[in-house]
Amino acid sequence: MDRLQAMHIFRAVVEAGSFAGGARKLEFSNAMVSKQISKLEASLGVRLLTRTTRRLQLTAEGERYLNGASRLLDELQELETGLGEQRGEIRGRLRLSAPLDFGVRALIPALQAFERRHPAVMLDVVLEDRRVDPVAEDFDLVVRIGELEDSSLIARPLMDMPRHVYAAPEYLARHGTPTHPAELRGHRCLHYSLAREGHYWHFQVDGAAYRVRIRPVMACNNGRALTEAAIRGMGLVYKPAFLGEPEVEAGRLVRVLDDFNVAPISVHLLYAEREFIPARLRALVDTLLAHFAETRA
Repeated sequence: MDRLQAMHIFRAVVEAGSFAGGARKLEFSNAMVSKQISKLEASLGVRLLTRTTRRLQLTAEGERYLNGASRLLDELQELETGLGEQRGEIRGRLRLSAPLDFGVRALIPALQAFERRHPAVMLDVVLEDRRVDPVAEDFDLVVRIGELEDSSLIARPLMDMPRHVYAAPEYLARHGTPTHPAELRGHRCLHYSLAREGHYWHFQVDGAAYRVRIRPVMACNNGRALTEAAIRGMGLVYKPAFLGEPEVEAGRLVRVLDDFNVAPISVHLLYAEREFIPARLRALVDTLLAHFAETRA
């Protein structure tokens, strides 16, 4: 039995949640995967997985073996990749996390530029609207929007993201156009339910910070869905420019309250501090910083 191959198969099965899923991921037959797991368990003398009709579950021994095997496999990959990078080759795998809407609208064009320069690097991109822990969840790089907590992570400023209040012309024709942030209390507002500021929208009035507590008629955890609701005239939406401006250019939304300088949101790249930063990660960080600097210019 090839022990390294068995470790790869075991990890793929656990990550996929099934023998069939692991087989598809590795392009092996189901029978071969099942046989390798059985051989691995026999050689170790322990049960690694509990099999039921619906799902697989790690035993205590299986969880311990998975952690150790994953560490060995990752170290081996890092060693082999590092040797290649010493020869000037940038290759390997990078795991990246970013918020969903920002990832789709703003990040993918930057990743396209990176992929063209470094086609041997495999990008594993996870887009979801939650604050992931890069170290605990094994991400090489995280895009973080908003305030940063104190941590040992390296934080590189990526951009300040403008925000505006948007509405459909149809909505403004029916409900009127607000001329001061205080008037938002009487308007139908569409709210991003994951916003860390709660039900407050932030502005600058006469050079001072000013916030309004809105009473949302609809809350949603997806910015694109809220933008679509605004396009359909359901209310005012307070969103980053990368979501709103394409709709303004298309005539589906207009900006309101522009005289009150909505505070931008800071966007950072986060990654773990370590003695040796792989060349592929340095190249990705440099590419993203250059891309967004060019976009702002």
